[in-house]
Amino acid sequence: MIRRLLAVLLLAPAGVVALAAPSQACPASAPLTLEQRTMGADDVFTGVISDKSVAGNTATFTVDVDRIYKGEAITDAQAAVTTDIRTRACGLPDLVVGDPYVFFATGGADGALTIAQGGGTAPASDVYIGRVEKLLGDGRPAVAPEPATATFTTVADAPADMQRLAAPGAALVIIGVLGLVFVAWRGRRRA
Repeated sequence: MIRRLLAVLLLAPAGVVALAAPSQACPASAPLTLEQRTMGADDVFTGVISDKSVAGNTATFTVDVDRIYKGEAITDAQAAVTTDIRTRACGLPDLVVGDPYVFFATGGADGALTIAQGGGTAPASDVYIGRVEKLLGDGRPAVAPEPATATFTTVADAPADMQRLAAPGAALVIIGVLGLVFVAWRGRRRA
């Protein structure tokens, strides 16, 4: 009787643990440092999700890209990022449209950018962006700034502008000449 009770007590916790343990959604792996995630990513950038679509087992996010920290795959102000929506595939299908994120993406064989859990993609907080910038620098804008435009004056407008520029100088010359005449006149009068 005691042996049966001991056997039940010894086996019961294992059974309880086996029944109570939830099935893991994504197999656990050793957590990577930000440096390791950066090295493993083909492209690192920030942006706001503007759209989401799902086709089969894949969610595709349209991202309005803000800054690019690493990679050459993004050549436009928008990028498409895909992720697997199956539970055990370790994708990130729950990203929110309208929210900013830091994306750590890898390039697929077809050139598509993909993201997954543990890859580094996370909400774009000031602290997280600061850590990324500490590793990768300030990044570059997704769209090159507009080149500066020059304005030219036509030749017909030049004389009027020259008169306006010359008027104060001419007035100073006249005042100077009058001053010299006055000083010379004063000097002769005393002598």
